[in-house]
Amino acid sequence: MRTNVEKTLTSANSVLLVRAPRYNKQWVKMEGYAADNAFDFGQGTIGETVMGVDGVQSGGFTPYEVDFNIQLQANSPSRSYFDGIINHINTNQETVPFEFSVEIPSIRKRYSASGFMVNIPGGTNAKKLLESATYSFKVVNNGAEDI
Repeated sequence: MRTNVEKTLTSANSVLLVRAPRYNKQWVKMEGYAADNAFDFGQGTIGETVMGVDGVQSGGFTPYEVDFNIQLQANSPSRSYFDGIINHINTNQETVPFEFSVEIPSIRKRYSASGFMVNIPGGTNAKKLLESATYSFKVVNNGAEDI
């Protein structure tokens, strides 16, 4: 056995920056993530395949989008940022594009993505403790780079 001394699996020092250029020009750092789930990218379908009647498989690239979810605690200051954008969207009956920058120092990666908000929490769920809320986006992952 061996130990990976180059990279850890820590997500606590990750940084998620968000901006919606039609709403605000500056990047906003997300704070107050859910206890066990900060943010996640879904999977994208980057290709499709077909099998001919002769048994030969062919494949091709397809443009794709992925789900991107941000989970924030009920007392997160970042929820006010999203509340403001949601109010803006509702008032104007027009969506706004979002840009994301995700840095994960433990694995030395930076991801950038852009897309649109598609699902929002209906409110804060009051149980024994106030529950976290999920903000969901459909994004185009613009790639990863080493940092």
